[in-house]
Amino acid sequence: MTWEYPPYKAGGIASHCEDLATTMANQGHNPVVLTFGEEEEVEYQNGVEVHRVPVSDSASDTVSWSMNLGHNLEQKAISLSKDRSFDLVHAHDWMAVPAATGIENTLDIPMVFTIHSTQKGRDGVNSEYQRTIHNLEWYGTYEADQVITVGREFLDEVVETYDVPEDKVNYIPNGVDLEKFDSHSQSLDRGRYALDWENIVLFVGRMYPQKGPGHLIEAMPDIIDERPETKFVMAGSGAMQHYQRMAEKRVGEKAFFPGYLPEDEIVSLMKAAEITVTPSVYEPFGIVPLEAAACETPTVGSFTGGMKDTIVHEYTGLHTYPEDSQSIANQVERSLNDPGWNDWLGSNARDRVEDNFRWEQITAWTTGIYQKALE
Repeated sequence: MTWEYPPYKAGGIASHCEDLATTMANQGHNPVVLTFGEEEEVEYQNGVEVHRVPVSDSASDTVSWSMNLGHNLEQKAISLSKDRSFDLVHAHDWMAVPAATGIENTLDIPMVFTIHSTQKGRDGVNSEYQRTIHNLEWYGTYEADQVITVGREFLDEVVETYDVPEDKVNYIPNGVDLEKFDSHSQSLDRGRYALDWENIVLFVGRMYPQKGPGHLIEAMPDIIDERPETKFVMAGSGAMQHYQRMAEKRVGEKAFFPGYLPEDEIVSLMKAAEITVTPSVYEPFGIVPLEAAACETPTVGSFTGGMKDTIVHEYTGLHTYPEDSQSIANQVERSLNDPGWNDWLGSNARDRVEDNFRWEQITAWTTGIYQKALE
């Protein structure tokens, strides 16, 4: 159960679910994905059966939208269950909780809940709207037979925030489909992003305070003073115009905001960039450092959450203090000042992904949690 699944993609959950389901199919399981679509349809992708259902146009906010989606997904699951039996239901993030809990109780099957971030960590729990989302997250952890968190440190946050028994919470990291990166062959129109003599420093993510683009922008003038050949490419949707104006005041045309880019273009950029920068304030896991590593590109990222695991300081990338623009400037300059060392970091990053973050391994761990839920 997921509210986003390619080609509908707002964040990392879509790719996570696609890679998990595809690898499960490759390992002999029969995953069925229930998700959002513009119209009701069924499709088959790499051995995965995908059912899409629409949502009423009358939904006034995200909570209403997810409740409407949940009702429609539950109805779809009940319909499908008439000619087959399901072993369990696996929900991804709070927007899938209404559907998954209904299916769990109606079909009398176990539920597994992967929580990718918390409302408390993202934006806080200050308004009635935020409390509703927080309560849905709690309800998901309460109803689930097993809970999966995508970050090691994040596991402690989930246990503390929702008072979840430690014996039903499990840490399983996100992963990378290396074949997707290795088989990628789309060439980059580099001239769109930078001049021939400029080195690309890449940010990929939603343009929200949680992801820290403002802290990187504050660091840009110092970096330009030290390395004037640097060009910052800030790829992502969200409050783009706000951050674009902020960057223009500081470094003019040395920062380029292309907006949301398709996955193939992002991979091309990652391969062309000298480094990626992930200045997140809150990051339960953080997939960008692993995707960059698959391209042999090191990452300068905040020492917070999942990036404490996905970046090994001075071996696969560089850590910065969170919310510290001077720290970002210092580490970016260190990387750019020594191209040979930077290449070495990128090579190490790729090796570490191959050893620790393959989907074959992560899927085996996940189906192990399924077995626990079924016992």
